[in-house]
Amino acid sequence: MANLSARVTGLLREIAFSAVFGANAGTDAWNAALRVPQLLRELLAEGSLQNALVPGLARARETQGEPGAWALADAVLGALLAVLAGVTLLFLLAAPWLAPLLAGGFSPEKIGATVTLTRWLSPCLAGLSLAALASGALHARGRFLSPALASNALNLVVLAGTLAARPLARATGVAPLTVLALATTLSGFVNAGLLLPALRREGWRPRPHLRGHPRLAEMVRTLGPAIVGVATVQVSLAIETTWASGFGDGPLTWLTLAFRLVQLPLAVIAGTLATTALAATSAAHARGDEDAAGAVAADTLRLLAAGVLPCAVILGVLAEPIVALCFERGAFDAAATAGTARMLEAYAWATWGICLHRVLVPMHVAAGRTRLAAALGVGALALKVPVILLLTGPVGLGPEALPLSHAVTASLEAVGLLVPLRRALAGRGLIGAHARVAGACAAMGAVAWALEGRAHVLVACAAAAVTYVGAARLLGVRWRDRGPPDGARGMRTAAEGGSEGPSAASR
Repeated sequence: MANLSARVTGLLREIAFSAVFGANAGTDAWNAALRVPQLLRELLAEGSLQNALVPGLARARETQGEPGAWALADAVLGALLAVLAGVTLLFLLAAPWLAPLLAGGFSPEKIGATVTLTRWLSPCLAGLSLAALASGALHARGRFLSPALASNALNLVVLAGTLAARPLARATGVAPLTVLALATTLSGFVNAGLLLPALRREGWRPRPHLRGHPRLAEMVRTLGPAIVGVATVQVSLAIETTWASGFGDGPLTWLTLAFRLVQLPLAVIAGTLATTALAATSAAHARGDEDAAGAVAADTLRLLAAGVLPCAVILGVLAEPIVALCFERGAFDAAATAGTARMLEAYAWATWGICLHRVLVPMHVAAGRTRLAAALGVGALALKVPVILLLTGPVGLGPEALPLSHAVTASLEAVGLLVPLRRALAGRGLIGAHARVAGACAAMGAVAWALEGRAHVLVACAAAAVTYVGAARLLGVRWRDRGPPDGARGMRTAAEGGSEGPSAASR
């Protein structure tokens, strides 16, 4: 529920942004400027850093106890602060070169606006990375509720900045999007600050230093391939951003908003399962219990299919009414709705591959298979541009070719990540489970299609959801495996309830 509340406040943030700013040259510049912080946030923070930190802290705690784990966290914090100082300076100095690289199709005026916003957003990554480090330290100890709740603060600060942007601009003379950039930068530091009390309760008193740690080099070696392994989605989005900049005013904003809707199942379902599965599989591998790690993987994939596949069907079938419900108000008109809906229909095909990739990469990192994840990521990115050229050339598609290319590359990469797990997953009934979920989704999709345009979108969604649950019961879809080992049970408890665990309750 905590993760769900964070996604709801995130959606409210995007609804407010669309109503206040619409879909135009200014919002295109904003989304292009935000792309680099989001890319580096995934590479340096929420994706790769947490994927390397959680197993590292779990092994340190297993072998050296609490003091050893927190000593490693201090060393990581010191190194991260040094890296962030350099990256922030690079943002400030290199913005005039970064903007044309990301948005080469922009006019000179839009490039200038992108450069200005990029500079104002330059400290944003520091706050987000510190929050990601704090979240990873808590995840390593099985604490998931505090990080999920703290991310609400990030969204609420940006939401407040969005609503106050135009009044403050009139009062101060600062451009509205510049006001929003300052609020976005502040939000990351607020998020990090809210996690400090939870860290202190766990026993960590952060004392960053640059003296190093015996396990720090091992983590850095893991971090390199992990960065490449998690880069696929964000680098793919960066390529799409560059390509969309050549389609005129609006398509880049349509693309961004469509992906924001895909992020609901990505973050709420896949993100929650990935976070909890990483903690459970890291602990299992640290104990040498490969059977428990396999059980966690199977349980995660079963829950992922049951949650993500119906979301993908709904986003595809009801794309236009969903976009209209969420965004069509204020400065966001019917033409912007139609453009965003086309992007969302295409992204619906990518939802399963993106979410599957999100949960599989941490499993491979926890098992030490970082080179495989990196190799598959590089391969998927190598296919990106040829697939776009095929779809925009011989096939003759427009901007919707960009999310469709994402569907192709993400799905191929996810299949490659599944292959090494086939022995651990054998005999756990996953093929039958996925077939039953697909059957329930087909029934749900038929109901949604029949009601599209004939009933309010919320009524159509509710009827489709009831159909899915009923069909799933008839087909024997199991929401959970029976009799899982302790690791899988702990993973499931955290995913479903966001609990801080018994120790938190006892406090």
